[in-house]
Amino acid sequence: MAHEVVLTETLVETLEQFETEDAERIINKLGDIGDFPDHFLDRLKNHPGYKLRVGDFRVLIDWDKDNEVIYGIDAFERKKEYRELGKYREVWGSWRDE
Repeated sequence: MAHEVVLTETLVETLEQFETEDAERIINKLGDIGDFPDHFLDRLKNHPGYKLRVGDFRVLIDWDKDNEVIYGIDAFERKKEYRELGKYREVWGSWRDE
């Protein structure tokens, strides 16, 4: 059974700032991962989430395996903003209640 993919407001706002082509690639890739998330997602070190690789971009993912829901949290350029992941620790999982 395919997982539901939910985009958070933060991710939507971030995608609006990207070039149209980059945003479309990210959205298309998120649509592709629902059937086989294990194949596409990599566990992050020292963080509870996962990452999805899309070219030079990474998408921060929260995967609710019990309810089969994948939350797209935010996107950023590779290497530039991994240090920003700490800001999500305090609110991790809050989007599951929306």
